[in-house]
Parts: sequence; structure tokens; C-alpha cells
Amino acid sequence: MMSKKLIPLFLAVSFICQLLIITNASAAQSLEDLVNNGKLTINLQVHQKEPQIVGQALILAIEISTDRWFATGSQVQHFTLANTVMQANNITTINGSKRIEGQTWAMQTHEITLYPTAPGSYQVPPILVAVSVNTEDNGIVSGTLNTETSSFTIELPEALIGIDSFIVSPQVILSIDGQFDEEKDYAVGDAITQTITITATDTPAMMITPIKQLTNKKSVNSNAKYSTGIAGLSIYHKPVKIFDKSNRGELIGTRIESFTYIFEQPGSYVINEQIIYWWNSQSNRLEELIIPASAWTVSGGGLSQLDNSSPFLTFSFNFATIVNIAIVMLLLTLTYLVFIKRQQLSTFYNKLTKREQRVLRKRFLTSVTNKDYLTASQYIYQYTSLSSTGLSNKNISNRELADIELSNKQAAAPLSPLADKLNQLAFNNATSEAATKQSLSFSVNDAKALIKQIDTSITIKVNTANFIPHERIKLNKG
Repeated sequence: MMSKKLIPLFLAVSFICQLLIITNASAAQSLEDLVNNGKLTINLQVHQKEPQIVGQALILAIEISTDRWFATGSQVQHFTLANTVMQANNITTINGSKRIEGQTWAMQTHEITLYPTAPGSYQVPPILVAVSVNTEDNGIVSGTLNTETSSFTIELPEALIGIDSFIVSPQVILSIDGQFDEEKDYAVGDAITQTITITATDTPAMMITPIKQLTNKKSVNSNAKYSTGIAGLSIYHKPVKIFDKSNRGELIGTRIESFTYIFEQPGSYVINEQIIYWWNSQSNRLEELIIPASAWTVSGGGLSQLDNSSPFLTFSFNFATIVNIAIVMLLLTLTYLVFIKRQQLSTFYNKLTKREQRVLRKRFLTSVTNKDYLTASQYIYQYTSLSSTGLSNKNISNRELADIELSNKQAAAPLSPLADKLNQLAFNNATSEAATKQSLSFSVNDAKALIKQIDTSITIKVNTANFIPHERIKLNKG
């Protein structure tokens, strides 16, 4: 009886609880709801030093925290702030966690580095941040949040009043490569290159003071690389090199400037010293870096001192130039001719040095050493033919080869003892091969003697030709 009365009451309470759950769930459909429910926070802090001066790095830190976890990384939307310099990719994101009332919260911190360029008060507008949170009941909730407005003040120390350019850093190093020698007597046309390197810690290269240039009085083009503020002197300013690097989390900026001084006229020259002002942020005082003055003397006698109006000097210069051009053209022509005639030159060289005969002689001796008498007889035959005719067997017809062979046989008649011995060893049949080898032998010395006899026979044959064929014999008139 009592249980039936409690059933309606139980149903009513359950219905009310469900309504409360649905209400709470529907209330957490946006990032603003999470912020209002104390489950998501966003905070902007200004990390500045005392005092914070012009040109000194200042950090805006945006912290986003949630009692759950982030679905993706939060992103700071682009914003601008007057009278400040912000580098590209100047935002550093740090992921971490913290405990609030015994509960662990996920945290993302974005540190934005900027460099104020003027003293005064700065108002930081609301900054948009894209956030995506993985909630417990509603899955992933994404959107944008705004930071609250903030402000900071930038000061200019009294010591820096009236100074247009200066570097703010705890440490600045100046190095100079290439100094003028006051005792050296330079000549017209000489040149000196001076490279100045400035390195500063906790300062990007873009905030390092540029080196002052001499004003350009001759050129009306503001982009001209050559400048001169002193008569008789031209200055070439190479493109500036600026770069940043990180050493154990410490930013180091470097600026490199290079100047080439070209001496055009004789005389004495002086470039005054330059002062680079540096505010030491560690000791909070003004310091100076000195680029020392340069003085030097240029004497005459350089190429530019020649009197171009003199016809003799002009002729000499032009004649020398023509000779040089002619030599170059001749070398190019010879190179071209050698290239296109390389095959003929190679053939001429082989014929002149008797390369083919030397190769055949070497192969003949090797075959005799290996007792390959058949191959040796072929090589000595080719050697005799090539030596007596000056032609390669590959380049003559069969009929011509037969004529040469007959001629060679006639020329080699006195050589029969060594030649016959070689032929017997090369062409004896298999049945008499053992007996022949026992009674006959042909050594390397015999091979050399046979070659010498062939060379001597051919030389004698050439020298004994006392008349030219098909030419009438001129008789002495008595």
C-alpha cells in the first residue's frame, strides 16, 4: 500500500533530475559556457622588466587552461600594435599542466615577443585565440575566446635622450676585419675591404643598429651599390647579412656589413670614427662601441693615372689587347683542329713510332716464351709484312697480301735456319711432334735474333735500291 504511494513521488523526482541534467548539458554547448561554468580560463599577462625601455624585448603571455584536455592546439590570431616591432614566427607555445583545488588542469601558454620603438603608454587590444576542448559530456567544443585588454608603459632613460639609434642587450660584441695601414703607401686602383660584425644577445638581428654610410653625392639612384662622400674614393657596400640563432634557449642576433673602398685618386684620406651606442640591460647603463677612425695615403702610379689622351699609350694598350686576342684565337683554332683531326693524328703517331711493329714483336716473344710456336709464326709473318710494306694486313686486299708474302719469302731466304726451325716446331704433325721437340728448340734469344735479321734484311733491301722504277736513267755525258 505504501509502495504504491511512493511510486509517483519517485517518478517525479527522477523527472526533475533528468531536466537538471539536460539543462546543464545544454548550458555547455560553447566555450563561453565552459568559461562561465569555471571549466575553461583565458588570461593575458605582460612580462616586462623594470624599467622597460625602448627597444627592449617585452613578452605578452596568453594562458588557456581547462579541467579536461585540448582536442587540438590553440592558435593566436594575428593582431597589430602601434609603435612595436614583431618578428615573423614570434609566438612560442608551451604545453603544461597545473593543479587547481586538487584537480589537474591542462594548460597552453603562448608567449608573444615584441619590441616597442617609442616611449609612452601602450594599450593591448583584445586578442582572439582559437581553442578546441574535449569536454566530458558534449564531446569536442571549438570556438574563439578574447583576452581582456591590458596595458604597459615604456620608458626612455635620460642617457638615451637625443640618441637616434642604440642596441638594448645584456651583451654586445663588435669585431672588425680589414684595417687600413697608415704607414703603407697605397697606389691608385688599390682597394681595401672592411667587414664589421655586431653580435647581440637577447636581441634579434633586425634590432641591431646599422653602420652609417658615407652619403652618395654622385649617384642619384638611391639603390646604387657604389657610394662616395669623399672625392677620389668609391665605396662598394655589399648586401647586409642578418641572422638569428638560439644557443641553449638564448637568442643571439648577428649583423654583418662589408665595405670595399676603391682608391681612384692620390692623396691623404681620413674616415672619422663611428660610435655604436649600447644600453646594457643587465647593468642599466649606456655603453659605447667604437669603430676607430681610418687614415691612409694613396700615391700616383696606378693604372688610372695614365694619360688616356696620349696616342702612344692608347696604341700600346690596343696593340697588346689585339695580340692577346690573336693568341687566344690561335689556341682555340689549334684546339679545334686537333679535335677534328684526332684520328689522323693518332694514325700518324702510330706510324711514326712503329707502334704496331712493337706490339707484334712483343706478342711474338711472348708466344715463343709460352712455346706457342704456331701463334708465334703468325706474329712474325705479320711483323715481316708490316715492316716491309708499312701496311697493316687488315688494310690490303688478298692479291696484294699474296704479292707481299712472296716478296717477304724472297727477302727472308737468308733467314731460313731460324725461320725453318720455327716453322718445323709450328707445323709438324702430331706423330712426329715428340721427336721434333726433342731434336729442335727455339728460345727467346733465337726469336730476338730472327727479328734482328728481318730488320737488317729489310734495311739492306731499301738501301740497295739504286734507281727509281719507271724513271729514265740519266747517263753521264762524256
